[in-house]
Order: sequence, then structure tokens, then C-alpha cells
Amino acid sequence: MSVAAERRTWRFGASALLGLSAALALGGVLASCSEEPLGPPRQGGGAGSSSGDGGGIMVDDAGGPPPPDADGLCGNQIHQVIANAPNLYFVLDASGSMATAVSENATRYDRVHDAAVELVRNLGPLINVGAAVFPKDVTSTDSCNAGGQVFEVTPGDAYIEGQGDGNTTKSFRATTNVDPFGGTPTAATLEELRPKLAELPGKTIVLLATDGGPNCNASAACAPEECIPFVEGQCDEACCEPGGPAGPEGCVDRAATVEIVTAIAGLGIEVYVIGIPGSELYGNVLDDMALAGGAPQFVSPYYYKVDDLDTLGGVLSTIASVVISCEFDLVDPPPEEGKTNVYLDKELIPYSVTDGWHWKAPAVVELRGDPCERLKGGEVRQVQIVSGCPTEAAN
Repeated sequence: MSVAAERRTWRFGASALLGLSAALALGGVLASCSEEPLGPPRQGGGAGSSSGDGGGIMVDDAGGPPPPDADGLCGNQIHQVIANAPNLYFVLDASGSMATAVSENATRYDRVHDAAVELVRNLGPLINVGAAVFPKDVTSTDSCNAGGQVFEVTPGDAYIEGQGDGNTTKSFRATTNVDPFGGTPTAATLEELRPKLAELPGKTIVLLATDGGPNCNASAACAPEECIPFVEGQCDEACCEPGGPAGPEGCVDRAATVEIVTAIAGLGIEVYVIGIPGSELYGNVLDDMALAGGAPQFVSPYYYKVDDLDTLGGVLSTIASVVISCEFDLVDPPPEEGKTNVYLDKELIPYSVTDGWHWKAPAVVELRGDPCERLKGGEVRQVQIVSGCPTEAAN
């Protein structure tokens, strides 16, 4: 299902919500509790709001309240919540150099693929995800065919204990599991993807991971220091000249790649450039791409330089956290002030504007400080917003 269609609604009965330990289940549960002094008041009242951006995730209740004393969570109102999910679009280098072995059982591409799948699994419904690889459909006689989309942007789903990955994660893993081969037609691939990216609703970021410089432009021309096979010591200074063994396709395709990255950034889509081991010789062009993509690091290297593939998962999580929201719009705000609590994986989060949760606006709950960081980092399986018992505030 394409995220471009409609806002998706998930419905869980209360007992299903409690058992969905790996989901982002947003709701409340019923438990008996005694009256205590009221906590911090809810700001204002009125109906809950919806952002209206396509691609959001709406979670609501069905099937009646859960049984009393449900795991000790205190409340008697199951809230309907809307959380807007950004689009994370992976563009993965699947050129021949990505087949370089980095361990006994893994290549560079295997490690990048594993890190991408892990991020999709951890963030679940907090994101929508799509992917392209480059090159695509290459042969021994056409190693520079442009890449293309392999996974249409789709709402993320939850890992469920005892059941494993959801369909989105499974499909993402399968469709991006390719055998690296061919050149690095970065510019042609991004040109192919631009119309698809432009049509996506809501916030979109592109995560472009590569182990080398862009090439495969038959119209390019370059000096020896911009000829990839010469730079890598594979041939002499005439390597990339017309008629040379690498032809112009072996030139670093700097200008065309920076131009298309700039065009995509002009759509309001930030392009994060990630250089994995093997890309060191091309740091200057990756820097140019990162600056053009509108999401550079503050100091050089401006691209995200990954020296150790063991750290790639953390880099991807850090990038994704920039666009994941810690705000939740309540469609059915509590009727009584001072009687709402928020739980992360059944752990009570205190009311606090610095390190907990607070009412950012009428009917809008926002996580702040450590709870927000935990959510953004994919450490939270359930978020529960529950009304009916006095709000617990931080000391």
C-alpha cells in the first residue's frame, strides 16, 4: 500500500493493545485508583486536532475497555492519537565495490542492508519507508544502468514478540536484498527518483549510502585526478579519455550529481549523504553532495563519514531522530483537567516540561528530554496516553 493514498488507521482492542509489546500502541487502560490531589492541568480543552499531512498514523480503540487492574496502569479513557510519520527513503549503493568482503560472512552491502533493516524494525510505525538501489538490472555488457525504486513508500509496522517482523519490515528486507554489481550511476538514479520523491506527502528525507564516487556518465570529461580507475591505481593517466579502457564513464560525475541533489533539496527534501569505508578517496565530492543536499554536518567532513561499519546503525538512528516527532495529537482530549498520565512500555513518565511530558497545546502531548530521546532512538515499544487518574508530576 502506498503512503501516498490515505492516512492509515490501526484498530486494537484493549487486550490486544496490552499484548502488543513490540508495537507503537497508543491508548489507555483501565485500573482502579484512589482519588488524590490533581496534578498539572491540561491546557485548555476542545476537540483534538489532526495535522492533515498525508502519511500520518492514526491509532484508535475498538472492542471496549480492558479488564480492571490491567497491568497496574491507572485510567479509564482510551485516547485516539494521531502521530505524523515522516518518510525515510533509502538510496543504497549496490555497485560492484559493495561486494567487498568485510568479514567471513558479510560484504559492505550486507552490513549496510542489515543496518537499514534494523532501523526500519526499531522505528516501526514512527516512520514510512521506501527504498531504491543503484545500479539496477545491470548486465555484464551494461554495468551503468540507472538505479530505481525497489520498495514503494509504505507505513512502517511493529515487531511483535512471538510473531517477528511485520509485513513492511519483511518486504523491505527482501526487496533491498540484492547482489552488488556494476558502476555507480548516482546522478541518473536520483534523476529517475525525483518525480516519485516529489509526489510524497509530508516530510521526506533521503538517506544515500555509498562506498565511492559517482560515475557512469558517458558525457563526462575529467583530468586524471578525477578518473576513478586512475585514482585507485588500476590504469594510467589516459584511462578515462574517450576510447580509454574506462572511457568517460570512469570519471567522477561530480557536476551532474551535485546538480540533481540540489534539485531534490529544492523540493524541500533533505539528502543525507553517508560515506562508508571505501569512500575515503572521494570525500571532497561527497562533501559537495552533502552541502547541496541541505543536511550537512556542521564541520568538514560535511557528509556522514562512517569509518567503522559497526557504528552505521547509530549514524542512521541519529539522522532519523531529526525528523521523528515526539508530539501526539489527541483526537479525544480528556474531559477533566489534571487526570492524564503517559507511559512508555508501562513505565510511568512524570509530568515535566524538561524531562517527561507536558501539554504543548490544547490536546497535544509532547515528550521532552530523555523520554523523547528514547522514542526517537527506537527504544520504546509502546506509548500509552491514559486519562482517569491524577497526573503524576516530577518531584
